[in-house]
Amino acid sequence: MYVNSASPQANPAPKSAASKDSVLPSVDELVEKCAKGSGGKEAWAKLSTLVLTGTMEIPSVGMTGKVELFAKAPNKSFHIFSLADGKFVQKQGFDGRVGWKSDPQAGLKRLEGAELEDARLEGIFDTDVRLKEVYPDMKVTGRAKVGDRDAYTVLTHGPGGKTVTFYFDAQTWLRIAEDSEGPDENGKVEKTKVVNEDFRAVGGVQIPFRVRVTSPSIGFVITIQEVKHNVPVDDAIFAMPADGSPSKSNAAGESKSQDDSTAFDPGTFSHDVYTNHFWGFRYEAPHGWTAHGDETKKEIMAVGKSLVDQKTLTGKVAVNRSDERTRQLLTLFQYPLGTPEVENQLVQILAEDVRFAPGIRSGRDYLLNAQRVLKTMKTNPEFDEEPKEVTYGGQTMYRMNITTKLPTKIIYQSMIATMSKGYGLTFAFMSFSPEGRDKLVKTLDSLRFEAPANTAASH
Repeated sequence: MYVNSASPQANPAPKSAASKDSVLPSVDELVEKCAKGSGGKEAWAKLSTLVLTGTMEIPSVGMTGKVELFAKAPNKSFHIFSLADGKFVQKQGFDGRVGWKSDPQAGLKRLEGAELEDARLEGIFDTDVRLKEVYPDMKVTGRAKVGDRDAYTVLTHGPGGKTVTFYFDAQTWLRIAEDSEGPDENGKVEKTKVVNEDFRAVGGVQIPFRVRVTSPSIGFVITIQEVKHNVPVDDAIFAMPADGSPSKSNAAGESKSQDDSTAFDPGTFSHDVYTNHFWGFRYEAPHGWTAHGDETKKEIMAVGKSLVDQKTLTGKVAVNRSDERTRQLLTLFQYPLGTPEVENQLVQILAEDVRFAPGIRSGRDYLLNAQRVLKTMKTNPEFDEEPKEVTYGGQTMYRMNITTKLPTKIIYQSMIATMSKGYGLTFAFMSFSPEGRDKLVKTLDSLRFEAPANTAASH
């Protein structure tokens, strides 16, 4: 089943000297003790289904959501990750033969090759009592620490040439962690670490109630809140949707954005002055610049999306969130878009609904979350410094500088943000020299708020 990527560890017992013995256990000894520690073959044989529900947190994008995991003996699995109030829903299933996954960006996909084999392994219901069958080339290689636990390391291999190291607790004999290195679905070699914590007995077997997953492309924490066993689970839930679209439960899981389009006005721009009464501010833009309408704004969003690595979960979530929650209030170019042989500077005012993320309480929090998302860009932007506190219009704000080195030019940007009415309100400036960027930022001296804006996100 899904959580068996690093099997549950029983609650830690007092340490003994066993882990310090000079002789390593044999593979046969280790897998026998792991099977017993996990609950034993008889306990696993008494289970037909497991249904786990809980929460998921992706710190890199400041997002939380819900998790549902279904497993059915002998070899069926299904999971749902629903993030940002159902705005991003990822599903993956294996019905014993066919593996599939779906999300809002990639749509529905049938798994093949190494991905299918990974799903097949994930679907095995009782891996911990079948380790030699599932991983016949296991080799005990040494000792290591997992947190404060002594562990034995075991080398084996997974689908697609992936190298896997399991960590077996020296007292409980269970897999408490897993390191893997090998090509991902796009052929890129990636290292992933899984660590299990807070283990509890359910139905006679051990289940981890917290799983931490870390890799260069994504890091998340799953916290299980409830586990049910031997409950009816329809086989249809594991089957690939027949119509080529996300299943009905996906549609049901999607909730309308908290952002009501009638809640605030888009603002007005006239004679170089932008005014917005919802947030209560007035800003004087560079003289004579060209304001662009909705079609240009859509194109800018599309270009931004194309620069994000949407092959990773972080990238997919970031794009989905920007689509649903971000409004471009004002988009100004120094020259009309498409003017030849000019370096076209840009000023934007954006607002992102972050009421779903109570941890974002200041412009600094917002920019640090934005920085994590921007690091998924294919252009590899560089950040000059941590967000620095600044004041404009009597309002405390934070500034973050970004440098992007392209083959033919270097782009210098500043994002200056504050929190107001549950939104991250950001003024973004783009130029082709640090001096040009700073000159654009200087226009914020004209910013005036009607009243001090709320510095914390309202939820």
